[in-house]
Amino acid sequence: MKTRILTALGMAIFGIPLLIFSQYIIYPIAAGILSVFALYEMAGVIGVRKNLVLTAPTYVIGLATPILAYFFSHRVTDFIFVGLLVIMAVMLYFFGYAVVCRGSLKFADVATHFTTFTYITVSFTALTLVRYLPYGLYCFLLVFLGSWVSDVFAYFVGCAIGKHKMIPEISPKKTWEGAIGGIFFTVVAFLVYGIIISLTTDVRPNYIVLAILGLLLSIVSIFGDLVASLIKREHGVKDYGYIFPGHGGVLDRFDSALAVAPVLFAICMLFPPFV
Repeated sequence: MKTRILTALGMAIFGIPLLIFSQYIIYPIAAGILSVFALYEMAGVIGVRKNLVLTAPTYVIGLATPILAYFFSHRVTDFIFVGLLVIMAVMLYFFGYAVVCRGSLKFADVATHFTTFTYITVSFTALTLVRYLPYGLYCFLLVFLGSWVSDVFAYFVGCAIGKHKMIPEISPKKTWEGAIGGIFFTVVAFLVYGIIISLTTDVRPNYIVLAILGLLLSIVSIFGDLVASLIKREHGVKDYGYIFPGHGGVLDRFDSALAVAPVLFAICMLFPPFV
């Protein structure tokens, strides 16, 4: 417990300044570095970490994409289009390499690596892009609010009154009562967040959008956590890594946020929660 608390304090010491100065390039650089760590962890779980021909390009793209998003945030549509082309190129490279290996490399491992590479890179890039949308200063904090509030209250409500297991084969401790509690308190937290913003700034929140966001992002957060648990369980590992003592790896800490970020970015593009 002491290790977990000290690690959490250390994360706060480094993380809070990043959020405060997120308008500067240090924020996307941090997102890129975390993306590389996440890709490294996932490659180790899948069993392809030592194959640098397969993994090295993902590290380069995972680092570069959030940083490039900072410079091209004013041309989001063009950036997304180029990103899709890059993903297609990586897919052809991976699958072509699997063919060249002539069966010495399992296609299932290559496909899993491609899928998780896309998921991780897109998520950390979305975490960067949402910050530079109009009113992004207020929007991007919803990533962390949505994932952390959902996780925390799902845990406490589940411990207090949880009786019906969700998917015990994947996550034995998650209950339906906890999930409902997490969703409810996330919606409340989003509305309270909107009230705080309206009282302290000239920005006007759209409370209907915020309530819908709280509902959707909480559900997505739970889904992201379950997906991360499924991959770990299928590969027989407890944690993705050990970079955060007592907390596991980057993927263990950001599993919910990675699922939430692309959804939040898409919704904020279409239906801004602040005006």
